[in-house]
Amino acid sequence: MRKIKETLQFDRETLVLRKIKQILGDKILLYVLYGFILSYFYNLPIIKYSIKGDNEFRLYDVLGLFLIYFYYKYYHFADAVIRKVFVFKQLRFFLYWSCITMLTSLFFYILNDKLTGFLQVILYMYHFWIFYLAAVFFYIYCVDKKKFQAGIYLILLFSIVCCIIVVLQNIAVLDFFWNDSYREAYGGFLSGTLGPNKIVLGITSLLVFSLGLGILLEKNMNINRIVLYFSMLLNVYIIIVSGSRTTYVGLAVVLLYFAVRSPLRFVAISSFFSFLMVLILSINPELQKSLDDTLEKRIFSKTQVDENKDAEVGELYSDLGSGRDKLTISNALYLLENPQIIPFGAGFMNRFDKAPGLSAHNMYIQVIKETGLVGFFLYFGWLVSFLFLKFDKYRGFSLALNG
Repeated sequence: MRKIKETLQFDRETLVLRKIKQILGDKILLYVLYGFILSYFYNLPIIKYSIKGDNEFRLYDVLGLFLIYFYYKYYHFADAVIRKVFVFKQLRFFLYWSCITMLTSLFFYILNDKLTGFLQVILYMYHFWIFYLAAVFFYIYCVDKKKFQAGIYLILLFSIVCCIIVVLQNIAVLDFFWNDSYREAYGGFLSGTLGPNKIVLGITSLLVFSLGLGILLEKNMNINRIVLYFSMLLNVYIIIVSGSRTTYVGLAVVLLYFAVRSPLRFVAISSFFSFLMVLILSINPELQKSLDDTLEKRIFSKTQVDENKDAEVGELYSDLGSGRDKLTISNALYLLENPQIIPFGAGFMNRFDKAPGLSAHNMYIQVIKETGLVGFFLYFGWLVSFLFLKFDKYRGFSLALNG
């Protein structure tokens, strides 16, 4: 019996290794994933079509179709990975539940004779799934160290190019890339090839900076230090110049977590980068001016709290939030006034419920509004699971990811 079990175990391990080798050897899938990395930094439309007004397909929209094909091609192995990795497993539960709540949304779109508008709901869910599947395949490809490092280089290099474009726009060398509709909607915010919303630029740079921090803390990662330092410096600069206050908070949390977990390395690394940043800004006064203008416009001119010694944190949040706190509070009150929504939600991307504004500007309230308490527990459980991720061989990545 023992020999039979050992034989079966050996056969399973052999089968898994063969399947991994097959996936890693699939060059088309590899190029699709590399294309996905590019699509994270290139959000400009590549195809325009019209179903309900002017619509746009982006690079990830097209590549997503290939990704779905490969998911079904390698379904059994990919499904086994998802079930084994709690982060993927938990998020898939939330995705399944969100798909179920789309039926409620569909009912409201039919009721309001806006069935074509439901196509946008489907597109959002399509994005959700393809980004999720891309993450699963990235995870699998991390088994191969060479492909893993190639992916990291692509992220760093694409990020550097994107940041340089934004810098050139801020010193008036390059113009706004998006059309007049976007210029009007977002006030001509300069974001390079990323979406013209401040938070898209800010959060993208924050994620790349956090990745760079993880690489910097890894002794076994053979990534060119000049490329790494240049990327991290540029992304810190872009985070500040983005004016995204949400990203400022995110950066503060990541750095605080880093300082608590590894204080000596935090002091050494932060001192080194501070010196380089001051040196670069002193060499180029135009870059310094763009930072000063952004901070004045997005922070200092938004609040008078610093002049009032008796002011509270809530007043600071209200000033800096530009009215978002009112939207959050009004949406919370809306849920309390309509308790029938709370258990199961009004439906994923349902734009016909009577809640104030399309967004609560609070992810937790928004999740409850759309997918109910069921969705909230699934979503929040997925979010919390990141705090418990541990990579034995890559502890620096664990620290950066937990942060």
